[in-house]
Amino acid sequence: MISRLLPALTLALLGAGIVIGALGLLGGNDSLMRRGIFLTLIGMPPLIAHTVHNAHRVTADQLAEADNAGYRRALDHVARGLLDQHAAPPPRGGDYATPEHTADNVIHICPLPHKREEKTAL
Repeated sequence: MISRLLPALTLALLGAGIVIGALGLLGGNDSLMRRGIFLTLIGMPPLIAHTVHNAHRVTADQLAEADNAGYRRALDHVARGLLDQHAAPPPRGGDYATPEHTADNVIHICPLPHKREEKTAL
């Protein structure tokens, strides 16, 4: 019951505060403007509390639906090629990139066979 009334009352309080504050500002009445600001500031914390409360009441079905929606969006992006674009064009090799001109200083690294150390009993 309170959860249904709280947003309506809070929004009414915020609306009234804004209207009263604007009338006080335009009319040059500082007292009316201060009351409008006060009503607006009083209405903000309950609205924030209600919004946070609603955000924490997410059900497992809503979480699963949000997860599936994100998965479908990612599949759509992949299908349209939005995620598979290369950042840079592939290298063309340069002027001297022929099989005859290979680098002579390349060391081919091969793993050494693992020698098992025998432990001697003392």
